[in-house]
Amino acid sequence: RNHTKMSGVLRAAAPLARRLNAVPKGPVTQATRGMASDPNAPPKVAYPWLDPGNPANWKEEHVVFTILGGWGLVIFGAKQAFS
Repeated sequence: RNHTKMSGVLRAAAPLARRLNAVPKGPVTQATRGMASDPNAPPKVAYPWLDPGNPANWKEEHVVFTILGGWGLVIFGAKQAFS
């Protein structure tokens, strides 16, 4: 009895399986890495204090941390000045 129920389920799922395993008929596009860094770009420094005078060589997250820290100093200084 279970055998006939299972075969019915498998027969019903067969068209879905064929669609999922189908090979696309159009041109195959190569996956691009949109967020990957430029392979020809100069290397970034591991730590900002190794090259503090050249922020262009810092990693992006170091720039973000520096900007956030600067804003923190501005807000803290303004709070101290006006209270």
